[in-house]
Amino acid sequence: MTSARWQACLFSAKTALAALMALWITLWVGLERPFWAMTTAYIVSSPLSGATRSKAIYRVLGTFVGAIVAVALVPVLVDWPPLLCLALALWVGATLAVSLLDRSPRAYTMMLAGYTAMLIAFPAVDTPEAVFDIATARVTEIVLGITCATLTHSLLWPRSVGANMGQRLSLWCRDARAWRDEILSSTSAKDLHDPQMGRRKLAQDAVDCVLLATHIPFDTSHWREANASVQAILRRILLLLPALSGLADRRRALLELDARSDASPQWRALLGHSHALREAQTAQMLDESEAILAHVEDRTRPTPVGPQENRATIALHADWRFAILAGLAAAASILICCAIWIGTGWADGAIAAMMTGVFCCLFAALDNPVTMILRFGAALIASLPLAAFYLFVLLPPVDGFIPLALLLLPVLLAAGWIIPHPRFGVIGVAFMLGFANALALQESFHANLARFINANSGQVLGVLIAAIVTAGMRTAGVDRVIARLRVSLHKDLVALASARSAPNPMAALGRTTDRLALISERLGDATDAAAASLREVRIAANIVAIQQLRAGAERKLALALSRVLRDVARTYRSNREDPPERLLARIDVALRLMLAAPEPARDRSDRSGEGLGALVALRCNLFPKAPDFRPDPRSAPLP
Repeated sequence: MTSARWQACLFSAKTALAALMALWITLWVGLERPFWAMTTAYIVSSPLSGATRSKAIYRVLGTFVGAIVAVALVPVLVDWPPLLCLALALWVGATLAVSLLDRSPRAYTMMLAGYTAMLIAFPAVDTPEAVFDIATARVTEIVLGITCATLTHSLLWPRSVGANMGQRLSLWCRDARAWRDEILSSTSAKDLHDPQMGRRKLAQDAVDCVLLATHIPFDTSHWREANASVQAILRRILLLLPALSGLADRRRALLELDARSDASPQWRALLGHSHALREAQTAQMLDESEAILAHVEDRTRPTPVGPQENRATIALHADWRFAILAGLAAAASILICCAIWIGTGWADGAIAAMMTGVFCCLFAALDNPVTMILRFGAALIASLPLAAFYLFVLLPPVDGFIPLALLLLPVLLAAGWIIPHPRFGVIGVAFMLGFANALALQESFHANLARFINANSGQVLGVLIAAIVTAGMRTAGVDRVIARLRVSLHKDLVALASARSAPNPMAALGRTTDRLALISERLGDATDAAAASLREVRIAANIVAIQQLRAGAERKLALALSRVLRDVARTYRSNREDPPERLLARIDVALRLMLAAPEPARDRSDRSGEGLGALVALRCNLFPKAPDFRPDPRSAPLP
């Protein structure tokens, strides 16, 4: 058996054990809805133990907040059902929108707070005096399911987030070093136009590592104490992406220049300086990343991370329009189901409203949630015949927990085996959720065919309404999503160029790299758009370096750099495809001023040569086909 299959089987067994433990305790205590605890064990379980713990904590917090909101709203608004439905729909929509603005696991708290309030409030409409008891039962059973899952995955053969993180970071550094070696060994400019050398996947992998790192504080391995070192590696990774891309661009420019007979020697020297700068920077950052990683694995090894190293938060992309539309779609879907429920007097109509809200929340982060809602709904519906067979054929003669557990075990193991699969995992969760909710196991057995059909019809209606409303309000094609991300990337460049003081590199490059990753994963074979996005990440790094140069430059050079930055901001504010020739002239003026300055003055304003390299890089990125730079404008060829 391969390692992956063994890990899937082990995860399945641990999750089934956690679910059965939660079910047994709830039945023993006599709680009203034991199936809540059983399904929760599957929802929070993750193959990585630290991820299970972090998800558990965020789910507990969200459940508590949702319970408080439900207990506060129901007694006040129960006499006005439409108003109660509106309040809950708006609460779900608002919390969903807020959760989508934070793409880390923390977002789970707000999403849970939204639909938990609905899951508690709607069943209490007919008995408002019981809302506190329902909320208490919900919180108790959810916490019980979470506790069982957390203990099981933490104590029985736990899988460390840190170990997984270490493997990913090691592979990332290896791939980045391989890309660097390919760049430096290239002898033809044509080789550097190869789209495979862009390594767009490095951007996606970098952001995946940033997101995975949010689970590190919940790990039980030595990585938990190494969170600062992990962040130090991630900061270098984000700086490496534009630096390696810039190295490839300078290498290509040098090779093209060497193939010409009329190349400017001054421009050749500047390109060589920029190339050498990027070569040294990438080597240093790769060496430091590998040294930090080795230090994390063996604390006796030295680390290049100093006590004063900048610990700025790595910012990620947030799309307000996307989040608001998702929240409105969820609220509208819930209100439509509530209108059908109230208008028809359907006894189990609340189930449709609740399931609609859950479906809209679970897949809101996708560009096109409709496909996944339908797949999830199909898996949930597919579980109903098996649940009916259990409920009306297998379960009636069962007496006692052990026979019940043995009867449920095949289904639990099958669902748990599917969940770790990257493509079909959500199908396993859906099947388990539909199966457990349809059984609705309680302390005493009650099999009611009419109730079974009625309640599960609500789930089917919930799927359909969630899919229809979402398709009408917020389904976006890949082209539109990429266009929005490019606009956001351009706004970042405008903000960086317009800043009055030097921006923090991490705050700038974290968000731009994240947007590059989001664009790249949607592009497929559209390498031109990928190359443009990667170039804009390089430009962001150039702008930051020029801003830092301007902060220490003498007045005349600072004024020239301000004009360069102002025209860069105007170019991206107007979304021009081709920058104006005036910007090229101003970059050249700034370069001449830097080169004309005495060495001591130049060293004071640009000690590492980064500012000069950034100006050269900005010229190459914005005007790749421009004539060679010449220190004396009179010696430049006529356009």
